[in-house]
Amino acid sequence: MANRVTVWWQGEEYDAVRRDGSDAAPDPGPVWQLTHEGAPLTSFAAEPGEAAGSVKEKILGWLEANRSRPAMDVSRQ
Repeated sequence: MANRVTVWWQGEEYDAVRRDGSDAAPDPGPVWQLTHEGAPLTSFAAEPGEAAGSVKEKILGWLEANRSRPAMDVSRQ
């Protein structure tokens, strides 16, 4: 099971960190918290024993689905 996953999308690095319990803001854990340059972007439910490849697919899916959002929201440029 992964606790941290890093992906590259459109030349930018994004990190997801698994959070459990009370440190899983804004929702109780376990969750994956996605950040870019240290700024939180979103979080999504973490499944027990989830492999890094599955997490990367979720991240890339979210980034693709939110591509039309302003750059400040998605890529923090």
